[in-house]
Amino acid sequence: MADIIPGVPTPRQGDPKCVLSTCARLIAQVDCILQIMQGTTGCIDIQLFDVDGLPLNLDYVSELRVMLFDEVECTVADFYYPSVPSGCTGFDIQFLQETDTAGNIINEGLIRICLDKACTSIGPGAIYAELLITLQEPVTGSTGSYTEETIGIPCIMVAQILPSKIFQNGCNGGCNPNTGGFVTGVY
Repeated sequence: MADIIPGVPTPRQGDPKCVLSTCARLIAQVDCILQIMQGTTGCIDIQLFDVDGLPLNLDYVSELRVMLFDEVECTVADFYYPSVPSGCTGFDIQFLQETDTAGNIINEGLIRICLDKACTSIGPGAIYAELLITLQEPVTGSTGSYTEETIGIPCIMVAQILPSKIFQNGCNGGCNPNTGGFVTGVY
């Protein structure tokens, strides 16, 4: 999936599979909205860009929080980098950015969050993300000095939970001999 996400933010007019969220300092984009059935697992890749439209170098990210919420603004899941804080419930964010042996950055600005079955065991509908990103960038011409800035991106659609007949039915329906819906020995 990393190869599909473009190198620059690309809003696709009228394409419901692409979502772009912009703010004063950073841009976040998902290439496709994850279509996922209730009670299943899946991962969402989010591409981050700087104000110039270039992939954000994740080496400067000291903290990152992604909160997923549904259409009625109930929290679905929390994700954290570098780790889940003490006393909080959530999951780790995976940074897909890496540097090869030649010093080239691969998947620059690309993060992944993964949903477990508990996260998708909610009512069907759209899932949105809010991001808080803390950047620590070196001060030009200074050794060991950094500027710190925390930036928020308030709303980007990232997934669609689809209804599941299996999930909604539970285990009490159908031709089950224990529910009286199945007759044996009658032809």
